[in-house]
Amino acid sequence: MFGCAFTAAANGDTKPAVKKTSKVDKKVALVAEQRANHLSNKMIIDLGLNNYQSRKIREINNEVVAKKLAVETEFAGNQAVIDKKCEEICNVRDIELESVLSTRQYNEYFGARKVYNQAEQEFMASLDVQDNATAATETPVAVTLN
Repeated sequence: MFGCAFTAAANGDTKPAVKKTSKVDKKVALVAEQRANHLSNKMIIDLGLNNYQSRKIREINNEVVAKKLAVETEFAGNQAVIDKKCEEICNVRDIELESVLSTRQYNEYFGARKVYNQAEQEFMASLDVQDNATAATETPVAVTLN
């Protein structure tokens, strides 16, 4: 009887709704994940975090990076607004980190926030350089033969 029920469920006519994701969306998600992981890895090493703290830092940074990317996309070309909104996002992260980090770790983090922001910006710049290099090698070149 179990085999029959299982077979019937496996052969049912209902198909789950599958949301198609464009190549751009996948790339943005990959960049967001890489950006958050880069920042998290630096914080984990610099602050000497345990497994629980590391997991929480990754969750928090994934949220922060997703919000920052949304702001950067929505307000592209208006750097003043981007900077202000990203600062607000980071302030919320600061509050969340107070409950995850020890007092010593939080003080180290708080004093090094500019370093972490710089590391994140440098990481994004390195991706831009990689993208430009990839685009240069993928761009077809027209050759005229006489």
